[in-house]
Amino acid sequence: MKNLLLLLAASGLVLITGCGEDSEILTEGDYLFFERVGSGQSGSVSEVSEWVLRDSASWAEAQTRLRPLAPFEPVDFTQAVVVAIAIPTESGGYHVEVESVEELEDHVLVTYLFQKPALDCITLSALAVPFLVVEVRRFDDKEVRFERREQKYECTWKQ
Repeated sequence: MKNLLLLLAASGLVLITGCGEDSEILTEGDYLFFERVGSGQSGSVSEVSEWVLRDSASWAEAQTRLRPLAPFEPVDFTQAVVVAIAIPTESGGYHVEVESVEELEDHVLVTYLFQKPALDCITLSALAVPFLVVEVRRFDDKEVRFERREQKYECTWKQ
């Protein structure tokens, strides 16, 4: 019982001192839900491309440069925007995955992972364009910034 009272007193003290008028509460942005629209390994893109497409006309033009594994899912541009990432490579085995889309006060941050095969992987020796297209709930006309993380994956099973 004595320990419980001490715990309650300490918790109360923390709450009282942490909620004063001068205390600063730091908040992060809102993480936005995103859904895959399509992906693939082929396209006519010659440099790293990070696109935010806000209307059907720009989306139609972008689709001509990407060859998805399956048909692209439809997008309602009154409710969503499209984010597309395409990275040309000199061989197969690369992948792009969006990790998060965060709406901050002055911009939207798209964080994605670019996975590279390690030397123990057997890959296709041909030009490739791994890409991923996602739709995100429509947000204000804020600047969109992209942050890329790179990670190698191994193909050999190790004990």
